[in-house]
Amino acid sequence: MSRLGNGIGSVYKLSGKRKNPWVARKTVGFDMRGFPEYRYIGYYRTKADAMTALMDYNKSPYSLDNIPLSFVYDKFMTVYKEHHAQKTVHNIEISWDHLEPLHDSNITSLSRRKLQEYFDNLLVSEQVKQKVKSVLRQIFDTAVRYDYIQPERTKVFDFLDLSSTIAINKQNRDRFTDEEITRLYSIDDEMSHIVLFLIYTGLRAGEFCNMTDADIDDDLVLHVKKSKTSAGVREIPLSDKAQKLLPLHKFDKYDDLKYAFSVWRDKNGFSRSLHCTRYTTISLLVSAGVDDRIVRAIVGHKAQNVTEKVYTKISNEDKRKALNLI
Repeated sequence: MSRLGNGIGSVYKLSGKRKNPWVARKTVGFDMRGFPEYRYIGYYRTKADAMTALMDYNKSPYSLDNIPLSFVYDKFMTVYKEHHAQKTVHNIEISWDHLEPLHDSNITSLSRRKLQEYFDNLLVSEQVKQKVKSVLRQIFDTAVRYDYIQPERTKVFDFLDLSSTIAINKQNRDRFTDEEITRLYSIDDEMSHIVLFLIYTGLRAGEFCNMTDADIDDDLVLHVKKSKTSAGVREIPLSDKAQKLLPLHKFDKYDDLKYAFSVWRDKNGFSRSLHCTRYTTISLLVSAGVDDRIVRAIVGHKAQNVTEKVYTKISNEDKRKALNLI
């Protein structure tokens, strides 16, 4: 045991093989027999960590009966970041952002009723709620390890209702609704601009990743030079709305775009896939009364018959007029 000056506290190591064997504690008084009574500040992987925690506590004491959720989160993340990839850490941080209404809540008295009220007011899909609950549970587990709360306090998670009025379906290929498109504009960030650009051009996500600045000519026509099908190699005149979204953040790899989109989607409560942008393009064009041949030429679908393929010429002017209708 490391004995420090009077009133500072002590640090000692527990026996056996433990993940966090070092203990920092403070003497808070004496019982009727004169034996010291302790309050434990926490359990740590190294002696240096325990000493630092003890010194920090003495420098700016916090109540061991009133511990903010954010305080425990910081301790949890300090260890978590050492053993997990940046993408995984980023997902945790996204869920933590959702927990903002509870950041200052006292974890020692955070009740099931308050947690249920929080989840009831969280306007995201049930899938996102499950992710947030998982992070919250890990924060509670950290509090148990540091002796801030008793293990039975984690039972509150067994009784939470995470049902949501926002449905999610991984195979959902419906179009973005008008309300969702309006939301995309209100979010106004890099990813929302990319999603809107895909909607207003009919580009596949992979085609977007292959796109370079040089592929847009002086007439603001996008030349798709690489696609999954021969029909996908085409020209797309940029509509007025698409032009206003330039320049766009670039992703050289489809997997990077897909991952960034999934994180953004969960954070903002959307249930659509990237492919839904093309369904949206087609739906908006059809709703605007655009000829099917022009729709196919814009999104890069194969002509239906030889006559259309050989004799029907769809001009860029025809395409631009159509795209400006949506």
